[in-house]
Amino acid sequence: MLVVMGIALALLIATIAAGKSPKLGLDLQGGVSVNLQPVEDGEVTDDVTDEQIDQAIAIIRKRVDAVGVSEPEVSSQGNTITVQIPGATNQQEVLELVGQTAELRFRPVLSAIGPLPSEEERQQLADQTEQLRTDLGVPDGVTAQDVIDQETAALDPEADPEAPIVPANEWGIDVNDERFAEWGQGEATLAAAVATPKADDKAELEVTLVDGEDNAYVLGPTIVTGQAVETATAGLNQAGLWTVQPTFKDGADGIDLFNAAAATCNAGQPLCPPASGQTVGSLAIVLDSEILTAPAIQQASYGRDAVEITGDFDQESAQAVAVALRYGSLPIELEAQQAETVSPTLGRGALTAGIVAGLIGLTAVFAYLFLYYRMLALITLASLATSATLLWVIMSWVGATVTLAGVVGLVVSIGIAIDSSVVSFEGLKEDVRGGSTLRSVASRSMSRSYSTIVKADTSSLIGAAVLYWLSIGPVRGFAFYLGAATLLDLFSAYFVLRPGVLALSTSSFGRQPRKLGIPIDDLPEATQQKVVLATAKGA
Repeated sequence: MLVVMGIALALLIATIAAGKSPKLGLDLQGGVSVNLQPVEDGEVTDDVTDEQIDQAIAIIRKRVDAVGVSEPEVSSQGNTITVQIPGATNQQEVLELVGQTAELRFRPVLSAIGPLPSEEERQQLADQTEQLRTDLGVPDGVTAQDVIDQETAALDPEADPEAPIVPANEWGIDVNDERFAEWGQGEATLAAAVATPKADDKAELEVTLVDGEDNAYVLGPTIVTGQAVETATAGLNQAGLWTVQPTFKDGADGIDLFNAAAATCNAGQPLCPPASGQTVGSLAIVLDSEILTAPAIQQASYGRDAVEITGDFDQESAQAVAVALRYGSLPIELEAQQAETVSPTLGRGALTAGIVAGLIGLTAVFAYLFLYYRMLALITLASLATSATLLWVIMSWVGATVTLAGVVGLVVSIGIAIDSSVVSFEGLKEDVRGGSTLRSVASRSMSRSYSTIVKADTSSLIGAAVLYWLSIGPVRGFAFYLGAATLLDLFSAYFVLRPGVLALSTSSFGRQPRKLGIPIDDLPEATQQKVVLATAKGA
């Protein structure tokens, strides 16, 4: 028992030291809640598939995660998509974020940058570049390209190549100084190694975007959009590798557009140049400012259903690209049917009231337990404390969100834990009052009681699982915490409650049933004498 409690305490200390803690939900932290429904011609429609709803949820979740929102919840109930963003305050910004229709774009890859530098690396490079600017005496606002432009404009083709080189720029900067090249390279790296903000990702502009592995690419203006795609599937090719097979629409608005782009990239023209070591260019497929894949274009022309996209795909990633190609953006038009800004004041007030009520209730329950079960109540307290500690650790590391409904689930689970103790103690009392010693009967009695606890907790787990499966939002939070706390009750009942009772039974308290809340005064005199004699012998 002490080992388990020590491990739980060590995990709690490690969790706190790591800065981990459960997150507050919308009702406790405040924020914005939006209900979205699919519409067609301005009217709500039920003519949507589960796949469309799932794809819409995936896109919305990526959008919300991309802006750094803490613990957003995006879920569906039927055809209604619910988005809850704790901490958000601007309802209009949230509506624009989750409701906009992004465009699937095919952009030529101009250059591959590779992994973007970290913030620390960027700051270090910026400091070095600024120091070089100072050493070279470059005025503020002047770039390396400005200096090079003036030098290039002043070149005299008839000048003596052996004549001393004199700076031809108005700032007198020596472009042959090694530090100038280093400064120019630093400026270029800083300019290129910044992903284009989502708000600046315009179809007609050159942008820098990253893929799912944080590799950055400089991309040219969009030359084909998802409107040219009719459908797409994922499958295995003859080599057993996962590929994506899009089918383009027929005609000028479909395959003709793609073939024009393919001809440009396959020829390695400046608008779609080949990468280092390649002879053909690549075309990036971009959705919501993220590069899904960037395949090389191996042919100048394709049949509308003969395009095959290969890459480092597994089944999941290939299917994700296929779904994105099929729908091109949000697969359905969504319209906000309800949007509200939730204040944390009411929720926090209810939480405070709930905590106070819970503490009062726990105090009353433990006072009753101490009066009725004496020293055994300490074992209940240890079991409940261990469960609570482990639950806090689990919630912190999995990033669980605490809502008022979740708090209710925890309170209900406390009752389940108390019931487990009562079942164990009452079984023990009956065995001792039957004429056995606590030491001789404790192990058998606790094993029998634990079997009863497993059956009772299993019914609670079934209820929690069904409720979690069928519900959404706060009710699901209630079911999650009820189920998690019930599982921990099973753990604590076996590894804390049971060994705690066995330890008491072999201690000096085992010879004094009354100190464990096991009265014998109301028993027949013959039975009392039997219990006393058996206890005195330690049989």
